[in-house]
Amino acid sequence: MRFITADKVAELTGFSNATAFLAARSRLEDDNDFPLPMPTCLRPLKWRADAVKAWVELQGRAAVTTPAPTGSNVIMLEMARSV
Repeated sequence: MRFITADKVAELTGFSNATAFLAARSRLEDDNDFPLPMPTCLRPLKWRADAVKAWVELQGRAAVTTPAPTGSNVIMLEMARSV
């Protein structure tokens, strides 16, 4: 099992950086069932890479290296990034 930090999560989800992702994290968890970070008392927060990738696929957003499809889930991601 591979774990990733907020920098990599931001990259996979299309946020400009970890700070932008972390600002939207709570809303994504509450409203869009984004995976929770691994329970740990250590920093930085870490997420399971496979869980984040599966969530991205369910949202209808392809990997960052390919063009993003259009659709309501992609729009939700864009809205989350804009706050």
